[in-house]
Amino acid sequence: MTPKFIYLPCNARARWDSESDAGYRCETCFAMVGSIGQPRQCVEESNKYKVFEHLGGGKWNYETGKVDEPN
Repeated sequence: MTPKFIYLPCNARARWDSESDAGYRCETCFAMVGSIGQPRQCVEESNKYKVFEHLGGGKWNYETGKVDEPN
């Protein structure tokens, strides 16, 4: 089941876009998450957590809006 909301690393919340049924739309900047229209600072914040995970840290949990503890 697709969650209605996800919490982004940039401290914004995104809602499932039921009109396009193609993904989540940020409630702050109104860009589709992961699209070319998403602001650079939001993408950079997300990339920080990808690097952090790669280095052995926890993974960003989009459902809780927090970092999960590493295994």
